[in-house]
Amino acid sequence: MLENPMVLGQGYEESFAEPVGKCAECNDLVFEGYSGVTFEDEIFCCTTCLVDHLKGDGVIGEI
Repeated sequence: MLENPMVLGQGYEESFAEPVGKCAECNDLVFEGYSGVTFEDEIFCCTTCLVDHLKGDGVIGEI
């Protein structure tokens, strides 16, 4: 008969994703393997935050 290890108290080791840093624009946590972007050694959670950061620095402008 097979027993469920969770019921027997043995359990399973849970693994959690570790953040690789915080977004330079909105300070959200960025995890490896998700839609993060790096630019000039800074981490951004998405391309929208990268664009907002570049607009704020005056590097790009609205068309």
